[in-house]
Amino acid sequence: MQFVMFTKLLKDLDTGRLADEIQGMGFDGFDLAVRPGYPINPENVRTALPAAAKKWAARGLTVGLVTTNFDFLDPAAPEVEPLMAACAEIGCREIKLGYWVYRGEDYWTRVEEIRKALAGFEALCARYHVRVSVHTHSDEYYGSNCAGVMHLVRGFDPGCIGAYIDPGHLSVDGEYLPMAFSMVKDYLSLIAVKSYAWFRTEEAGEVQWTKRIVPLNEGLVDWRQVLELARGVGYDGVFSLHSEYEGWTTEQILQQTRKEVERGGPA
Repeated sequence: MQFVMFTKLLKDLDTGRLADEIQGMGFDGFDLAVRPGYPINPENVRTALPAAAKKWAARGLTVGLVTTNFDFLDPAAPEVEPLMAACAEIGCREIKLGYWVYRGEDYWTRVEEIRKALAGFEALCARYHVRVSVHTHSDEYYGSNCAGVMHLVRGFDPGCIGAYIDPGHLSVDGEYLPMAFSMVKDYLSLIAVKSYAWFRTEEAGEVQWTKRIVPLNEGLVDWRQVLELARGVGYDGVFSLHSEYEGWTTEQILQQTRKEVERGGPA
């Protein structure tokens, strides 16, 4: 098992400070956001990622996963092969895709279009010996839960196309976890670690519910169950702690992450 931290909200840290913080908290390495505006981004990834990874490896840190930008969806796009080549060079097998958004079109027609894109990714992954994964993201995204993800990935080579389970998102999108793990067991490639809770507000007599990421011990996810289910399907891969506390400062995020790790993360 690899326990890594998602660097999405650590955008202002350079590669040296990022390594200091990740190592100091006891992570195995990084779920590295490679996005525009980040120290390592689609424009420099071919050289910057191997250079940074070499320095990180000297400190015993690995890049367990690269998380791409939201629009990383077209296997023919010019940024795809340089990123895959960089991942292959440093021995990072796992790449998270972007998101296909549902906008009212016919669902099954769009699923077939997405599967054509995934077929293109499958061919590239076989060439570079990496894997791309579809993340279970709640709300308007294709693959919002494991059932939806399986509409997209079923039939592809699971060594090239994977399912990235996010129990936090599943808890608010609604899916029974034992059934979810059973559905994706042959494709399970990554597991995200975060938790949501629902919050009630009332305005002008109308009750509304909004979801928000909360510390792991305060949310909807039963992490003991998640770990038991993961072990039950033989999963021993990457767990990525997200710490996606929007609106928090970098120091607040790091402080909260330290607390999560001290409590044992999802354990």
